Amino acid sequence: MSNELDFYKLEQRSNGIWYIRWYDPISKAIGSQRISTRTADRREAERFRAQYITGLKNIAPPEQPTINWILERYREEKAVKTRSLYTIDNHMKTLRPFFGDLLPEHISNRLIAEYAQSRTVSAGTLLRALGVLKAALHYAEGNRWIPIQPQFSMPVKAPPPKDLWLTREQVTLLIEKAKSPHISLFIKLAVSTAARSGAILELTWDRVDFEKRLIDLGQGHGNKRRSIVPMHDQVYDALLEAKELRQTDFVIEYMSKPLKSIKKAFRELCKSCGIKASPHVLRHTAATWMVMARVPLSEVARVLGDSERTVERVYGKHAPDYLRRAISALNFVTA
Repeated sequence: MSNELDFYKLEQRSNGIWYIRWYDPISKAIGSQRISTRTADRREAERFRAQYITGLKNIAPPEQPTINWILERYREEKAVKTRSLYTIDNHMKTLRPFFGDLLPEHISNRLIAEYAQSRTVSAGTLLRALGVLKAALHYAEGNRWIPIQPQFSMPVKAPPPKDLWLTREQVTLLIEKAKSPHISLFIKLAVSTAARSGAILELTWDRVDFEKRLIDLGQGHGNKRRSIVPMHDQVYDALLEAKELRQTDFVIEYMSKPLKSIKKAFRELCKSCGIKASPHVLRHTAATWMVMARVPLSEVARVLGDSERTVERVYGKHAPDYLRRAISALNFVTA
């Protein structure tokens, strides 16, 4: 970067505005090319110069970039940095055969509807696939590979959220039937912190404070916020026992290695117990238990890392006094 900064020099003119000047290899004249930073502030000018240099490194697209090209660039530059690359790749396998050879300007609501009709999947899966297409097109516009992102409407409505949660008896059964200690510990942490699976699997021992009895679930990814939550006695004892036997820095480990996914093991455990659930259901379970216990929605929201509005919309109906005061005002029987 230092060589580039020397090449693209800052020069302040008599009007106070800073300009970027650089060497033109054609004219062989030093400083023959110039662009205004549109600011008299040196710090702002330096920021503009850094952004300008970064923009020059942007990959030049083909004369007519196809959807295939855009999807590939999105995957290699953006998707690989996410935690859902495997899922994105699966969606791209269905997007490429249908849209791959087309140009962005070919995208229309009718074409999107035809794609939807060609898929025999749930509405949720279809929406997630089209979400990948939208994200790739948005990324292409941001990189100036296409002049404007084509807009289209989703062909189906988002499915309602699943209202699935487990009873304490079911959770106890899962813990008792768990064949491996790491699965049992995962379940205990999930229902005691209301954390997502990723947060639990990424939890390291340096973020477990036994003295203050706090668990720091760390930084979230994207808009997935995480919290710092207290640990009750049962979780404290479980973690204390697990720490004595630890082989890695990760709280959840298996065969002396951190675990990337617990979906398969949890699915097999649920099947053996006659329970229909995924690891994420444990988060819903924790939230439902809190609301049923009349914990204020603001506190539930802080534990979940969600907004109070979201908690009320998804879990509010589980409160014992849900809308009862409002409905009591509608009593039409006179005294």
